[in-house]
Amino acid sequence: MPNDTHDLRPKLLRNLHPFMLGIVLIALVAVLAPLSYHNPDKAAYIVLLSALFLMLLLSMLVLRKDRYLLSASLTVAAAFLGTWFSFLINAQELFCDFFPLVYVSGSILLSSLFLPLAATLVIIASHLVLLVVVVLTTPLLQTQNWPSFFIFILFVSLLSTIANHLIKTQLRQLQENSIRDHLTGLFNRRYFEETLQNKLKREQAEGFSIGMILLDVDNFKHFNDSFGHDAGDAVLVALANLMIHHFSISISVCRYGGDEFAILLPTTQNEELVALAENLAQKVRTRSIIHNNRQLGPMTISCGLCLYDVGTDTMERFIKHADQALYQAKEHGRDQVCMYEPS
Repeated sequence: MPNDTHDLRPKLLRNLHPFMLGIVLIALVAVLAPLSYHNPDKAAYIVLLSALFLMLLLSMLVLRKDRYLLSASLTVAAAFLGTWFSFLINAQELFCDFFPLVYVSGSILLSSLFLPLAATLVIIASHLVLLVVVVLTTPLLQTQNWPSFFIFILFVSLLSTIANHLIKTQLRQLQENSIRDHLTGLFNRRYFEETLQNKLKREQAEGFSIGMILLDVDNFKHFNDSFGHDAGDAVLVALANLMIHHFSISISVCRYGGDEFAILLPTTQNEELVALAENLAQKVRTRSIIHNNRQLGPMTISCGLCLYDVGTDTMERFIKHADQALYQAKEHGRDQVCMYEPS
């Protein structure tokens, strides 16, 4: 599972575990207490509840280790096994009814909340197959209202599948909103910094070279002052679209802030980086921007280029060096491409 700050499922699972442990403990007390209700096999229930308690404790432990998917799987497994082994214990004592199988819905609901859709469908299919086998092999259950029970399980399964789909869709939307710039559709600064950090770790471990282009629109204030902020937004959108088509899908193009953009490239040579930036600047230079049927005039960009030096650079120094090269391009008259040169 992706580590996304908008995904509240790990927190929900963490809060759910104590309640599930409490339910198991209450059931254990009920088994041990001298109640009027006859328990078919007290020893078997004690073993089962102890195993479920240990599974939930293990689930809590692995969740603390940030192993969310494993923790969720153990939690669903505890609900699944608890239901069917409880039914099996009763069945061995010829104490069969549908009531314990109502808890089938518990593992389905838990799976829909915490596991991928495919896993939920597997859980549903497993329950239905087991239910069919149980009804066909238990004459006593065939005398009960099993069609109504099956409809109930199918209804819960349908609702859970829909909930699973809606949860995953909303999570994807939240994740997209958290890493995308709302105006240009490019990745935002947060994504840029997280991606850069990950790429630098990989570079240090595997020796890949990383290049950066930091650029902004020359005289951007002119577009806002002369034509309005809507026109300025149109300039940024046009530049973003041009960069999306200019660079390959393996290159991260981000809006760094305002009219400034940052591009991360897997590259090995200064010449490659310079050629890509100069080709982009040429395309921008010849691009005609039209907004509300009005020509906004020519647009140019200044680019600061930098290659990561694994020996001396940190992420902050890498960005600073690209920014220094961009400042140098501005100082040289704008519409320039400048490579950072260590002093």
